[in-house]
Amino acid sequence: MGFLDKVKEAASDVAAEAKKGADQVKGKMDDAALKRKGDDLAKQLGYLIYKERRHDKPAGEEADRLILELAEVEKTLEAASAPTEKETGSSDEGGATEGAEQV
Repeated sequence: MGFLDKVKEAASDVAAEAKKGADQVKGKMDDAALKRKGDDLAKQLGYLIYKERRHDKPAGEEADRLILELAEVEKTLEAASAPTEKETGSSDEGGATEGAEQV
């Protein structure tokens, strides 16, 4: 293998690592944006509940909408943070922990 081949291979490896790092940063930024959205939804829901309790103004459909949106954000964040088979090194075929609650 010639010198130029080794340089090309090293450059290719560096480029692949840089792309991997950029993808990780993008993923963390997406997670942060989702968390901010979830916080905003929870804040809006809190205001609705306050108005309902303090001023007898029913939260109604708006509260239901916010709860559904908040649940979607939560589900997306959980899916993004769940380790994949590749990361854990196992496929958990037994399913022993499936459905079990953590204490």
